Amino acid sequence: MGERRRRRFGGIKAGVAALFAAGVLGAVFVPSALAEINGPSGTATAGAQASALPGGSMAASPRMAAAAPSTWNASSAAKFWTPARLAAATSVDAPAKSTTSVGAHATTGSTIAHASHFTGASSTGIIVYASQDLTTHYCTASVVDSTHGNLIIMAAHCNPGSWMAYVPKYQHGAAQQPYGIWAVTKVFKDSHYSGIGSGSDYDYAFAQVADNSKGQTVQSVTGGNWLSHPSTYSMYVTALGYPKISADSADEAIRCHPSYPTSHLSGYRQMVLYCTGFYGGTSGGPWLLGFNGNTGYLVGITGGLDTGGPNSWTSYSPFFDSRVFTLFNWAETH
Repeated sequence: MGERRRRRFGGIKAGVAALFAAGVLGAVFVPSALAEINGPSGTATAGAQASALPGGSMAASPRMAAAAPSTWNASSAAKFWTPARLAAATSVDAPAKSTTSVGAHATTGSTIAHASHFTGASSTGIIVYASQDLTTHYCTASVVDSTHGNLIIMAAHCNPGSWMAYVPKYQHGAAQQPYGIWAVTKVFKDSHYSGIGSGSDYDYAFAQVADNSKGQTVQSVTGGNWLSHPSTYSMYVTALGYPKISADSADEAIRCHPSYPTSHLSGYRQMVLYCTGFYGGTSGGPWLLGFNGNTGYLVGITGGLDTGGPNSWTSYSPFFDSRVFTLFNWAETH
């Protein structure tokens, strides 16, 4: 491990320890540099903490959901995904979220938080693909800190198509994207995922991303979020995403950090976040603790029941228990 990487992990030890002490995090996946915090293997095993929370079995059944041909690489991705194709991509879950506004928090009666636009985070961007008729689609995705530096996370309902690519810190209309366009080569889901009922608890997927033309991994260029297992459904998160342009004409990243915590979605292993502005397209966007402007501790993604929520001010996330870590480990080794 290089000196730069040692300094990076050394700088987050205090933050990790504080979140553990506060009872918010149960485990964080990190390489061996933080073994003294996370355990000797460097791989989080979150079963004990997760089993204490209500709802569902702890079974996991990883599978490879898609694999690109060997010719799909950084060069071919950059050629296919022209600025015009990127700009024309439509939200995968465009019909799912109502655009009706609301003025009150559904559970407390307090004023609901509003998402704000910003230039984006280097670790978060859009996942794009083309259907058989070359219609282009997108969701939000983010880089996950991993051993090989090549993994991103997205919602499982963002079904992979052809010519799949990841565009970190996507900028509308840019002739050249600030962090490039990265070819997605494999996608991994849990076999238990379905769009309805308890199957929506598994609405997450990991994907492998090919190195760029310089031989760099995506994580080495953008940084990555630390996959974490929370010990509670109640957290003060920062949520990021890219809303569909038909509902939000800015075609720009949004973020939301409410003054109230997330809550438990009754009957599911999912969290609820109330914040306006999370239209279709934000599915797969990260929910972070300790967000520093680019990265943070990844405790959820927009997804789950109703493909991430019934409207633009109510968002859901699967709870990150041991099943998420099982799929993550599978994606690291296959």
